[in-house]
Amino acid sequence: MAIYDYRAKDRSGNTVTGTVSATDERAAADMIRELGRLPMDIRLARGTARAQASVEAGSAFARYLIYPLWTGVNIKMLALFYRQLSTMLGAGMALSEALRSIGNRTRGRLGVIIAEMCDNVSRGGRLSETMVRYPKVFSRLQIGLVRAGEGGGLLEQMVDRIAAYLEYELGVRKLIMKATIYPIVTLVFALFCFICVPHLGVLVKDGFVPFFALVGPQLEAWTLGLVGTIVILKLLFQFYTARVMWDCVKVYIPGIGGSARKIAMTRFCRALAVLYAAGVSPAESVDVASDACANLFMGRALRCAIPGIQSGNGLTESLTRTRALSPMVLDMLSVGERVGSTDAALQKVSDYMDEELDASIHKIGIALFVIMILAAGVIVGYIVIDFWQKYYGGIMGSGG
Repeated sequence: MAIYDYRAKDRSGNTVTGTVSATDERAAADMIRELGRLPMDIRLARGTARAQASVEAGSAFARYLIYPLWTGVNIKMLALFYRQLSTMLGAGMALSEALRSIGNRTRGRLGVIIAEMCDNVSRGGRLSETMVRYPKVFSRLQIGLVRAGEGGGLLEQMVDRIAAYLEYELGVRKLIMKATIYPIVTLVFALFCFICVPHLGVLVKDGFVPFFALVGPQLEAWTLGLVGTIVILKLLFQFYTARVMWDCVKVYIPGIGGSARKIAMTRFCRALAVLYAAGVSPAESVDVASDACANLFMGRALRCAIPGIQSGNGLTESLTRTRALSPMVLDMLSVGERVGSTDAALQKVSDYMDEELDASIHKIGIALFVIMILAAGVIVGYIVIDFWQKYYGGIMGSGG
């Protein structure tokens, strides 16, 4: 028996903490649910050997300043890792052998993490115990599904579900990048013209060296300012309040806010479908899927459904009270609950939201491209007007 510290939600939606004594984390979660609480975080009490082995990896400097900016592991690497692991487990390989085989072909930080996984599993530990040590690499959704697979003997199926979800998430990111890459390139080119065009006379008259002596410091200042702004925002968004405020502003921006809501709803519905089909309880599925929507403001609203689900209300009824999902999504989910196929309904809802998201992002991409073209036109117009003003000003000054 081991002692576990936990953080959970009671029936009123309040966050409570406590300790339980259980054989493993799954048994601890069952005991917490018997108390009428929804477990949110379960960890071994400090001081035990396994608790010390589950401490977050890395120094304090790396955890708070390096990993929020760069973890060394991207979503494409994770999707490939889970897909390879699922294939090897499906072929009958033991988990430790599969991890060793993948680790031998993986370089970088992910290779180090896989080696640690292999070592822990070989000594009788669990895969999820190592994943918990890297919260910036492995999300709550991934850890929750792996734990469900370990507890129910369905690790292969859970790993396959994670791989499919990450491949879907990668597709969404590519869609967003495809819609925004041209507007961003247009804006960068316009700023480059704003800096360089006024000094073209120096380039023609004196050559490249004097030209770059004038332009170089300005380009360096703009680049450092842009990189510094991105770094500061990344670090600032580690804090809950700042992230909630930004996510709230994001969903209420005219024109873009609707698309931001659709992106959050799509991710929530897809994650909820994966978790529900995996056998995770409805309340816990909503809690974890709220994190997967990648919008703290929307996630906080969706979590308001948890007390209703714990009280015995239906999933549709509880989610309706949050006012975070569209009526079409709720109607489809309601039909699925009535006919007893909630998991199939969630999958259909996810497919429907994917189509909505595709159309919405396409419209946003076109709108942003037009806006950036107009912005570039304004910048070029300003350069032309400024040039002719100085030109005629010089002539008038010379003429007395």
